[in-house]
Amino acid sequence: MLSSADTDLVQQVLHSKGYVIDGGNFPISRPDRATMALVTRTGIPVVAKLYPSGGEIAYANMQELWCSSFGERRRPPGLPRPLDYLPDVGVLIMERIEGRPLVEIGTLDVNILDEAVHLVASLHSCDAQPSKRRDSRRIIRSVRRKAERIAELAPKFAGSIWAVVEALEEEQVEDLELLPCHGDFSPRNILVAPNRLVLIDWDRLQRADPTRDIAYIGTWCWVWALRQGRPPDWFVLDRVVGTYNSLRPEALIEARLRFHIAAGLVRIAHSLVELWREDAYLVPQLATEALYQLR
Repeated sequence: MLSSADTDLVQQVLHSKGYVIDGGNFPISRPDRATMALVTRTGIPVVAKLYPSGGEIAYANMQELWCSSFGERRRPPGLPRPLDYLPDVGVLIMERIEGRPLVEIGTLDVNILDEAVHLVASLHSCDAQPSKRRDSRRIIRSVRRKAERIAELAPKFAGSIWAVVEALEEEQVEDLELLPCHGDFSPRNILVAPNRLVLIDWDRLQRADPTRDIAYIGTWCWVWALRQGRPPDWFVLDRVVGTYNSLRPEALIEARLRFHIAAGLVRIAHSLVELWREDAYLVPQLATEALYQLR
């Protein structure tokens, strides 16, 4: 979280650049990434997202996408227009699209979910050229790093997480295609506006197996139910897979789905331990489900 001194500095820099605060922070955000509503000197509404690190990557990714068939050439564009990056304070400025993240809406609307799958399929088919590549070998290495961090911060969970890492190494899959992928495709990053959807938070854009995006939204929703005290189920995953298969049947995502579900569960377990520690007690349950998926 930003200290009051950091917040004051950010606001001073924004003011010097001609931006005026236009309301409070947005409620759904990572604890380390505040998001503020602003207006320019001419009254144009924009959004400022604060990055402790990696903001320049997110901005570059958005610029790459904006110039692609997923951005300004798409009707409507699949992301907000990137406008500026202020490196001194790690602030990314982008077009403000009036809407709410899907996770805030409450009852899941399957029509919106289907539209979101159409949107991510459009991303997977676009001509953007992400600078990063994430194949299954790199995913295994990333999972190992997350397991090491979990063991460091919460040693009592180390055994269950390392069991998943070992199972993932045995299950490593072949990547049939590596395409532009969001990397964090979840209801938190699907912005629902009155007449369109857009995807937000682009720091994880990379060329990857599209199965990763499809598996992650279902996995995220499964864990979100747990965090809300509800019985988890895989309805969202089943719906998303069915819709995606109708759009890109050649992707053959079922063959690699379980691998990416398990990897996503480890990734979310790491986030709970690192950022949402009040929910870290769920880590063993996530590990158990990951092992079940890999059987």
